[in-house]
Amino acid sequence: MFGEHRKCKLCSIILISAYVAVISLLAAYEDSKFQQRVAKENKIRDQYKPSEIDLLHNAVLGPNKSDPCPYVREAAVRFELEAPNKEQRHQLLSSKIGRRLMSAAEFRKNFYEDSIPTLPNGVPKVIHQTWWSRKLKEKNIRLSASWFRCMPDWIHVLWDDDDVIELYRDYRPDLLEMMNGYPYGVQRSDMFRYLVLYIYGGVYADMDYECIQDISREDGVGSLSHSVFMSGAPNPIVDGKAQNTLMASTRGHPFWAHVLSVSAEQCGRMYEPEFFIRIFVTLRLCTLASRVRKFFGWTGISVLSTTGPRMLSQAYERFPVELRSTVRLLEVEVFNGQMDRGAKDDTASEEGSVIQDLRFACAQKSIHRNSAGWTKNSAFPYTGDHTVLGKRLPHRLIAILILEAAAMVLVGICCFYCFQSDIQTFFSVHRDRKDQ
Repeated sequence: MFGEHRKCKLCSIILISAYVAVISLLAAYEDSKFQQRVAKENKIRDQYKPSEIDLLHNAVLGPNKSDPCPYVREAAVRFELEAPNKEQRHQLLSSKIGRRLMSAAEFRKNFYEDSIPTLPNGVPKVIHQTWWSRKLKEKNIRLSASWFRCMPDWIHVLWDDDDVIELYRDYRPDLLEMMNGYPYGVQRSDMFRYLVLYIYGGVYADMDYECIQDISREDGVGSLSHSVFMSGAPNPIVDGKAQNTLMASTRGHPFWAHVLSVSAEQCGRMYEPEFFIRIFVTLRLCTLASRVRKFFGWTGISVLSTTGPRMLSQAYERFPVELRSTVRLLEVEVFNGQMDRGAKDDTASEEGSVIQDLRFACAQKSIHRNSAGWTKNSAFPYTGDHTVLGKRLPHRLIAILILEAAAMVLVGICCFYCFQSDIQTFFSVHRDRKDQ
C-alpha cells in the first residue's frame, strides 16, 4: 500500500511539473520574442523622435477620386471646386497650424490644458493620434493628412509609446504598474486615448481613420447638447455599443475618470488569464498576479475586454443615467462605415435582422478603414475571440484552458487508480457496517 501511495505522489508531481514546464517554456519563448521586439522598437523610436512630419503634400492631393465610396468621390469633387490646382491648395493650407504633425513634447511645452482654443460646446480644437513611433507608413500619413485637410485650424499631435507612459507617469502614476503589465501595445494605446481626452480634451482618431468632411459642426462633435462623443460600434456582437476608434470630449469630463476606474477593476480586468493567476486575482494580490503572469505567459489576454471597445461599452452602460445624456454615440453610417459588421460572428442582430458586412468601407463624414494592425503588430499575435457559453474568449486562452483541464483530469485519473484499493476497502467496510 505504501508503495502505491508513493507512485501516486510521484505520478502527480510528474504531471504537474510537466504542465508547468510546458507553460513556462511557452512563456519564455514568447517573452524572448517580446524583449527582442521591444529593443528593436526602442532603437527605431529614438531614431525617429526628432523627425518632422509635414502633412501638406498629402493633403493637397485631396480625397481619392476613384474610391468605391460615393461620399469620398463627392468630397474629391468639392475639394477640386474650392481649389482647382495644387498651387491654390498650397496657398489655402500651407499657413494652417495643423500642417505639422506635432510631437507630444512640443504640444505639452507650448499648450497648457486650458490654453487650447475650443468649439462653442467646449471641445478643444486638438486632434490626438498615437503610434508606436514617429516612423509612419505612407498610408498612415495620407490618412492623417485627411484630418488636416478637413480641419486645418486644429492642432494635430502624434503621441508615441514613450509619450503615453510619460502622460500616465505625470497624471495617473497609480495606474503605471497596470500599464506596464499589458502585453499588447494596443492596450496602452487604448488607455492613452481615455486619459488624454480627460486631461486635454479634443478629438481622438485611430491612425486608420479617414476624415471625409469636417466633423466639428453642430451635427458632429460640435453639438451643444453633448460633451462626450464616441463612435457607435458597427459590430455590436463583438464590441458592444461603442467603439473607441473615434472619440471627442471636453476637458476633464467625469466619464473618462469613470472609464479609467472600470479599466482598473480586478487587477486591470484580469478576468480571463490562466488558472493560477485567477487565484491571485481573486485574492486581490494584483502585484503578484501581474508578475506571475509573465511566468505563465500572456496568451489568455482579451484586448477587447481589458481596455478596448467591450470595456468602454460596459463603462458606458454603467455610467450614471443622469450623466449619460451628455454622452453621444455617433452614428455608424455617418462617422464610421467599417466593413466588418459582424456577419462572421453571428447571423442575426439583437432585433433579429440579418447582419451583412459591407463590400467596402463607406460613411458620410469619416471612415474607419479598419486595418486591424494591432492583431498582427505584436510579439504575441492576437488570433481573435470565440463565443463559449455566451462569453467571448480569446482563441489562445481556450487552448490554455483545455491544456489545464487535461492536466487536472490526468492527475485525477492517476490518483483514482493509485487509491483504487483504498476506495474499495472504504466502501466495503461502510457496506458491512450498514448490514450489521
